[in-house]
Amino acid sequence: MPVVTNPQNEPATIEQPPGSNTDSAETAAPAPASATPPAATTPAPVATRRPRRRWVPVVVLLGMVAAAAVAGALLLGDGDDAAETTTTQATRSVVSAEQRDLIEFTDLDGRMVYADSIAVTGASDGVITDLVAEGATVARGDTLYEVDSTPITVFYGDVALYRELSLGAIGDDVELLEQNLASLGYHTEEDDDGELVDTGFVVDDIFDEATEDAVLRWQEDTGRATTGSMSPSDVVVLDGPAIVTNVTAESGDRASTGTPVLELTGAGSVSTGYVEHTGELELIAAPGAEISSGTVLYTVGEIPITAVVTDAELDRDLEEGVDDGDDIQAIEEMLLALGFDADGELDVDDEWDEATTEAVEDWEDELSDVYGTVAVDGVLERSQYVVLEPGTVVGTSSITDDDVLPMGTELWSLEASTSNRIVETEIAVSEQDQLTEGTTVDIEFPSGEIVQGTVIDVANSSTVDPTDADAEAALAVEILLTSIPESAAALNELDVEVKLVDEIAAGVTVVPVSALVATGDGSFVIEALTSDGGTTFVPVDPGMFNDGFVEVSGIQPGTQVVVPS
Repeated sequence: MPVVTNPQNEPATIEQPPGSNTDSAETAAPAPASATPPAATTPAPVATRRPRRRWVPVVVLLGMVAAAAVAGALLLGDGDDAAETTTTQATRSVVSAEQRDLIEFTDLDGRMVYADSIAVTGASDGVITDLVAEGATVARGDTLYEVDSTPITVFYGDVALYRELSLGAIGDDVELLEQNLASLGYHTEEDDDGELVDTGFVVDDIFDEATEDAVLRWQEDTGRATTGSMSPSDVVVLDGPAIVTNVTAESGDRASTGTPVLELTGAGSVSTGYVEHTGELELIAAPGAEISSGTVLYTVGEIPITAVVTDAELDRDLEEGVDDGDDIQAIEEMLLALGFDADGELDVDDEWDEATTEAVEDWEDELSDVYGTVAVDGVLERSQYVVLEPGTVVGTSSITDDDVLPMGTELWSLEASTSNRIVETEIAVSEQDQLTEGTTVDIEFPSGEIVQGTVIDVANSSTVDPTDADAEAALAVEILLTSIPESAAALNELDVEVKLVDEIAAGVTVVPVSALVATGDGSFVIEALTSDGGTTFVPVDPGMFNDGFVEVSGIQPGTQVVVPS
């Protein structure tokens, strides 16, 4: 059997026949036209040229149509013989064995879609008289469609509207209504001189007379019946702007509750901050900053208004003697974080005691040094602070310093893109362990680009294709993409491939498949360069085949091997 003659992988060149260009790593040798090579035998090292005709063992390149040409490159003959034959050219080159991973995949058909797909259905009976165009982007205040010429309007929020809202109603849905009316400008009203005046409108959770007045003006401006109350069928509540991806109804169709009208894709979410005071305002908090408890958001008439970031409900003045509560604990946590601990006496609990009062006085004293208009009395009035949810970030503000603003004015609006894309696919129930929740997989796009995705949902019940009698029960799977190739960024939907790893050979030595030579007895060799400028055949054991490469044992990475060009 041949042996490795270049164990140190020293550079060498392919041995050339007389008269060829020995400086090239490619060879072209004549092959006899009339001779038929004998059956392949175990290969031996290539011999030097002798004056008489001699056959060297013929090898067959695995899967190569050019096997005869390569065998001809190994044949040796004299000049007279060459004159009697027709010359064919076999070109070869040299590559280095590499170390890499080989992976075998099973591909599943998938489809990239937006994660936030929203189906809009009819909420009242009537005739559809107008529809938004497919592909349009809709935002707060826009009309999605009309029923009997009454518009169905986009509101922003994360609370479901489930009831008729009218004077006296209290709840989160009332606050959502007020937030949207304020953002649309209905917290103020023009007087006879065209000046905006405060109506007493406050963004809270109480449907009062100011709220009713705002609803009436909104209804009049949008062509609705001016009832002063609001029905859930009047609006569609979204997290933020959305793209109309499919319109399933037509103008003139009769709509009823549950009738499919159109489909939307969420393109972002919007959170909005509102002024809770009326007066001359100066914004202090910087856009883009995440707000923490104790941050001064803005001043009204030079009085600082502070943020209290908490999930607790704060809706009262706080001072010594008030009932215990979670709101007190939230204030004490803020004071401690700001460094006001009443000389170590402050306990964070739900009781407002002397130490709490002392800590508040120390805090107010520091604020007074900066703003000069803070009463140092140990009392925290509700008008002195704004309650925000944890994680609130200051958005872009359209107000200018020293504006005189009424309550309910939009202080800032923060829009975050949430246009996540997912891949929808399915997997046979018998193979479901390959796509469990949390599994990371590769997704290949038509452009050839591959990105990663994480399985976020696997259906609890299976389905079977009714058109295929041999179909196996399958589970629907959703995969969240970590990124989107630029070639697919503007597409709403796209067919992709989900690549499941069947087998992996990590860190193995590989050569191009074309370098593998079958000897005829079930064994394989590769032709390797030797240190003296020749070549020799080295036995190898093939392993995994993938992507034009084959895993081989018997040589080291860096070994120079011969392949057809």
